Amino acid sequence: MPSPEIITKDYLIDSQDPEIKLHVREKRLKGKRKFTNSETLLMCHGRIGAGPIAFDLPVPGYSWMDYHAGKGMNVFTLSVRGFGFSSRPKEFLEDPLKNPPVIRGKEAIKDIASVVNFILKKKKIRKISLLGRSWGTTLSAAFAASNPSKVHKLVLYAPYYSYHNSKRATSFENPKIPGKWDERKGAWSWCTEKDLKKRWWGHIPGNKHFQWRDKKIVEKYFEEMFKTETEQHPKNIPAVRISNGSLLDAYDRVLNKPLYNASKVTCPVLLIYGDYDGAANHEEAWGLFQKLKNSKGREYIVFSEGTHYMELEHRRGEFLSTIHNFLNSS
Repeated sequence: MPSPEIITKDYLIDSQDPEIKLHVREKRLKGKRKFTNSETLLMCHGRIGAGPIAFDLPVPGYSWMDYHAGKGMNVFTLSVRGFGFSSRPKEFLEDPLKNPPVIRGKEAIKDIASVVNFILKKKKIRKISLLGRSWGTTLSAAFAASNPSKVHKLVLYAPYYSYHNSKRATSFENPKIPGKWDERKGAWSWCTEKDLKKRWWGHIPGNKHFQWRDKKIVEKYFEEMFKTETEQHPKNIPAVRISNGSLLDAYDRVLNKPLYNASKVTCPVLLIYGDYDGAANHEEAWGLFQKLKNSKGREYIVFSEGTHYMELEHRRGEFLSTIHNFLNSS
């Protein structure tokens, strides 16, 4: 049986700030035009890959958006300002050391709000489900906490919130000024292929790298990511500019300063954590689960042999079906 045809549409919409445009991608089955609240999903990316890269990798069987769209959902993703083909803040064209970290969580949440409102108006629905991964878990959950009437369900993969970790906090500080954010990190930084490989492969133990992931998929992810960069790295090597606002958010996290109040989230929530995740951690994820005390139905699932990128790994089938079943349960 041939695969169902999936329609892709790309939009460039206004943000809440007049100088910023946001790239939004939509996917749905051909011929299906009307969708309910429960059939509509917005996917929110983390601090590295923009939405279409994180969720719509152009490799058969590896597009997260295609998976849900193929099952009858209307699926959207966005690129927060500074990511992908959304507008870059003016600070991205300046020496990063001249400005503090750009694109903090509060700015990114404004962009999510703009996209949610765009979708609700365009599709004439009242609510939408949200999925966040990594840094996107704080952004999507913070939006849900402030806008309970607009969120049907919430999925948090590799959940962030807040916890105490003095050792991790030290890594963000100036060694000469303990207890203070290191201003030398600047507004943004270059992320090279070497940086990405360290992040991708560093979470997997021993010689299991190529048992859990296909190297060609990882290389394709890098290739798509570098296509979004409009400036040339000083050393003429593949790289992309990454805002440091999410790093400053991470510093607050490890000082136990959450971006939002989890008790204000009222919709059903699914948290998923991989036991080999080198960026998220069980203490923080479980702590968030406990603080989601007003959620109308919450679940916490730990996947074995899972890292920060389970959607591209050998257990991705179970991972994706678990999320889909949650989103479609009554």
